Amino acid sequence: MLAVAFFNDPLILFLTGLSLLVLFFWYFATEIESRKRNIGTVLIFGIVGLCLLAVTPLKDKLKGGIDIVGGSAFALRIEPKKDENGNPMPVTPDQVEEAMRVIKNRLDPMGKSEPLIARQGDDGILVQMPGVTPEESAEIRTTLETVAKLELKEVHPRNGEPGLAQRVLDGVEIIPGYRAYEFTQKNEDGIETTTPILLKRQPALDGSNIQNAIPSIQRGDAVDITLNREGEDKMIALTKDMRPNIDRIAIVLDGKVISAPSVQTVPLGKDFIITGLDNSDERKSLANALMNPLVNKLNVDQERTVSPTLGAAFVKQGIFSALAGLALTALFIFIYYRTAGLVALIALLINSVMLFGIMAMFGFTFSLPGIAGLILTIGMAVDANVLIYERLREEIENGKSLKSALASAYEKAFSSILDANLTTLIASIILISMASGSIKGFAITLTIGLVASMFSAILATRVLFRWGIDTGVLRKLTFLNLIKNPKFDFLGKAKVCAVFSCILIALSLGTFAVKQKSALGIDFTGGTIVTFQLGDTNVPLADVNKALEGKPLVRQAIAQEQKIVGSDTLLTIRADEKDGDKVVEILRNEIPFLGEKDADGKYLRAASQEEVSATLSGNFLKEALVALSLGILGIFGYIVFRYEVSFAIGAIVAVLHDILIAVGIVVLFGGQLSQIHVAAILTIAGYSINDTIIVFDRIRESLLIRTGEIKDIMNEAVNQTLSRTLLTSSTTIFTIVILAVFGGAALRDFSITIFVGLIVGTYSSIFVASPIVLWWSQRKGGNLRKDVLTTILAGEANATKDPT
Repeated sequence: MLAVAFFNDPLILFLTGLSLLVLFFWYFATEIESRKRNIGTVLIFGIVGLCLLAVTPLKDKLKGGIDIVGGSAFALRIEPKKDENGNPMPVTPDQVEEAMRVIKNRLDPMGKSEPLIARQGDDGILVQMPGVTPEESAEIRTTLETVAKLELKEVHPRNGEPGLAQRVLDGVEIIPGYRAYEFTQKNEDGIETTTPILLKRQPALDGSNIQNAIPSIQRGDAVDITLNREGEDKMIALTKDMRPNIDRIAIVLDGKVISAPSVQTVPLGKDFIITGLDNSDERKSLANALMNPLVNKLNVDQERTVSPTLGAAFVKQGIFSALAGLALTALFIFIYYRTAGLVALIALLINSVMLFGIMAMFGFTFSLPGIAGLILTIGMAVDANVLIYERLREEIENGKSLKSALASAYEKAFSSILDANLTTLIASIILISMASGSIKGFAITLTIGLVASMFSAILATRVLFRWGIDTGVLRKLTFLNLIKNPKFDFLGKAKVCAVFSCILIALSLGTFAVKQKSALGIDFTGGTIVTFQLGDTNVPLADVNKALEGKPLVRQAIAQEQKIVGSDTLLTIRADEKDGDKVVEILRNEIPFLGEKDADGKYLRAASQEEVSATLSGNFLKEALVALSLGILGIFGYIVFRYEVSFAIGAIVAVLHDILIAVGIVVLFGGQLSQIHVAAILTIAGYSINDTIIVFDRIRESLLIRTGEIKDIMNEAVNQTLSRTLLTSSTTIFTIVILAVFGGAALRDFSITIFVGLIVGTYSSIFVASPIVLWWSQRKGGNLRKDVLTTILAGEANATKDPT
């Protein structure tokens, strides 16, 4: 009750957020250590408390995706347009695609819900929304069926004449150019009354003239409308000769008059409001629908509840495996770093509370790609702590006191942590703005996680260490050290590694060239949806998946249980179009219930097949490729600004190298790319750039303070970060291996892809990225040290330049 009251009061929420923001800036502004410690403590408790309120109760506040919690499904049928003679015209593929685009924009305008939308048959669309309540389901149905055909019509000047509009409505009298509508409105007592209103047949403006529609800030019953240039001209022409407070304009939505206000000032321009709406949900729904009008009306043929696409067993296995992996990671950190490891674990707990709290606060959805983002952010949070502690070990070994060593370690590690997180954040923000669906879900989780991990690693752990030192509880720190003073000649192996990498890349590209479309799973290709009518009986999805596993199918089939609201249970299997009959035969043979026949030899459980489009459409792939390309360009630009061009070249080549090889190896060994692999690829890219930036930061630092051969200095820097590279990769691999072993078939594909990517990424950050930096900087007789110094001086000059 407290949480509900808190988050429903905008003023309290705003003041709380403002207070935390002030504390945050105060923390970094003050130089007094005791004050910094106290402000940081209040800030930690404030943020953690706010996030705990947001996520309580956990079951109600955290939203799962359709792949994890199931939800509601709507079988839609597109109503065909009619020709001049009133005959229905065939629904075209373009009309289906346009309807799917509008549905996506209406249901998920902010990229929070991740609905599953696919074409079914020639004129059908299947929509699945995750974890919705019956009330939300009814609202979604209304959203889907609203055409949002908006018209502004002039009210007849004689409309107020007693009985005139009623006579026209009854057909007793005809007024050329006008027709009568029924207009329902509420009086001052809230009682609805319906009266006829006489409107011009031809609309003065329609939905095509709308530039923007948003819920009104000033009025709780209105939507603010902004017209485009053509609409503004039409509005001026309509209202310039009207009489203020006498003449009226009616707003008609889908043939229903929703308001008919009198004109207050003339002429009206590009801005006006639609009033008479009941609540905030209706305002949001109308504004969204007006921005995404339907060309063809949609009819909801059937509403169903659906099981998770990955199965309930998968969810349980996944949760158990993830928790077990995280527990092993925590144990390893505690054993390796001891007291400092305990501090890191508390910071990770704070990081997790913040991540889940912010996700719940803004209503974002957790799907498998979101979980991939979660794994990546936890890995990066662990990495930040490892970076600080490895620096701390060096400072202590150099003879500094614990307090001085801590201050120096945080100062030196900050640059690496900031650069690694910002490069990932740049790509993540581009993905949010450009991509959609599961990729946007991944990027949202990753963005929130990056902010949380930066806060927990840099601020929270520092505050905890300050308390330990100031109270005398913490006097010294000891760590394990499994890799002592390594002195490997990594760059000396550059040519051998270049040949090895080229062979792997060629093998990956060759695999795709040979397999082509067969390398893609059902999510990318579409196919057929096989449906069994089960009546009131359930068939466990685990049994279905077991029956299909290992069978010679063109593509891996995806099973799901659906229950028609108030009627039968259905078993649906998405399969390749060539596998439809084979899937039916396999399931009838393997599952006795589906193979039962009546006395006439007919199957008791009917099976049907219908074409279904890819859930990851061509538009999805186009958006994803554009977003990823822009993300890589953003990373490239940032590294050029912070480091130097050769570093940017090395980082981008390493990322592309890791993705190509990881995906190629998966496909080479029989894997088929699906939405799960999209999440894994994004995770691999995140780890790759993070690993590479950490190594680059140490190289840059060493170049500025050390003399000697560039190659020797770079080798030394790579050796200095080797412990951190292997520790971070190992802790993440703990979780990934457990997910692969115990997480079920779907998680196994996901985990194996990331596992391969981690191995390749660790290799590339050591043996690929750094040699490319050296080669690129020297290819025309350049000097890397000089180039780095020039970049730093240019950055400092820009920072101090007078903005006027």
